[in-house]
Amino acid sequence: MEALSHDDVKDFVAVAGDFLEADPVNHSVHLTAVDAALRGERQPATLISLHDNGAVVGVVTRMEGRPLHVAAMPPAAAPVVAEVLREREINEVTGTRDRVDAFRKVWRDGGREVYALRLYRLEDLVVPQVPGEARLATAAENDLITEWWIAFVAELDGLSREDAEKRAMDSRRMSAGHVLWLVDGVPVSWAGSTTPVGGVSRIGPVYTPPEHRRHGYAAAVTAAISRWAYGAGAEHVVLTADLANPTSNSVYQGIGFRPVSDWSEYRWS
Repeated sequence: MEALSHDDVKDFVAVAGDFLEADPVNHSVHLTAVDAALRGERQPATLISLHDNGAVVGVVTRMEGRPLHVAAMPPAAAPVVAEVLREREINEVTGTRDRVDAFRKVWRDGGREVYALRLYRLEDLVVPQVPGEARLATAAENDLITEWWIAFVAELDGLSREDAEKRAMDSRRMSAGHVLWLVDGVPVSWAGSTTPVGGVSRIGPVYTPPEHRRHGYAAAVTAAISRWAYGAGAEHVVLTADLANPTSNSVYQGIGFRPVSDWSEYRWS
């Protein structure tokens, strides 16, 4: 197996684009990141195509400030990828569990899993009966969404506000739709989604402030953003849920999301 590094994202897409688009659900993060790089919203740090007997059999990508993404890397290619990256500073890797495990075992000792995730795809949407209504966020709610995004990241990662703000602002560069759930005109929950790339929209974050939880608002706003994604042209709507949070996994399954694959994020200090 051969690993080729690409310095130009257009050249990378010309070589590996068809391979990625053949499985857009499992390759959604790769596709979204590459699309953002093509539009100048992301700066690629690593673009690797993997070849066997002249055919593209895998891909590895990393955007500046983000983990190495190996969802499209065959596990057997991990030693070849590690050799190409040996002189680079790689402290985080994410993707399907088998591929993350294959890479981390040949990369270096130590580290820890920071997330165990499950990828879901929406099959038949079940719209919950929850008081309130959904609408697209407007420019007037930009500050509110920013604050909620920072709160979401801080809670999920256990970060200080300063560190959470940096990570949230990095995520906000991605093109997305934003839907709010309102009760009596007051926003009580919010969900974002990427615009469709390769026919797939990826939902997240979904956030409800603590004082508004346990009323079904997260399920309602997730159903609403799913409808937005379909309206924007998505053929598939996906999301990931933290396996350490059984409540969110139950909520998503309750409105029609079904498991696709288990994912992991591994980090070295």
